[in-house]
Amino acid sequence: MKRLLLSVLVVLSLGTVALGYMYFNQPQQEIRGTALDNPHYVGDVALVNSQLGDVRLDRWQGQTTLVFFGFTRCPDVCPATMARLASIYDTLESPDDVQVVMITVDPMYDTPEIVDQYASAFHEEFVGLGGTSQTVAEAARSFFIGYRDLGNGLMSHTDVIAILDKDSNLRYVYGQDKLRHLQDDLTSVLAMRDF
Repeated sequence: MKRLLLSVLVVLSLGTVALGYMYFNQPQQEIRGTALDNPHYVGDVALVNSQLGDVRLDRWQGQTTLVFFGFTRCPDVCPATMARLASIYDTLESPDDVQVVMITVDPMYDTPEIVDQYASAFHEEFVGLGGTSQTVAEAARSFFIGYRDLGNGLMSHTDVIAILDKDSNLRYVYGQDKLRHLQDDLTSVLAMRDF
């Protein structure tokens, strides 16, 4: 009887070890955004929100933060991107551990009030940030974003979405060509133990 009980315990233990091995060594879904080889901290980027006042991006430390640089008078890419982000956010059932932030590249027109109203019009949980020309330029440099004023209310700008991990490190970027993968990738990213 003791041998039978010992045999059963050994089999159960081996089964538990095998299941644990399979769980922890299963291949992760490939993330299709562009991964930064050297993720860097952007939590110290400081801007202004009309409701919160002066804020740094590390305000959302502990959450996965999606950051998009755009402008409110944009006729095409910006509203389409923000609508896509709102759709993804709703599909994921407005997760508490995700924050979407839009930063203006047109601070002369987009006051903190204007950009925040614009962002929150796409989803009430979205936040818009503005600031001086200098603070916006510093924020853009931190994210490798280029932009310039074309006149007549139009701006040319890098139109990527950046994903920050819970420690406010810039980890992935999604150009418009990869945006269709963002929802699936975000689900995988949120499941990562080290994200």
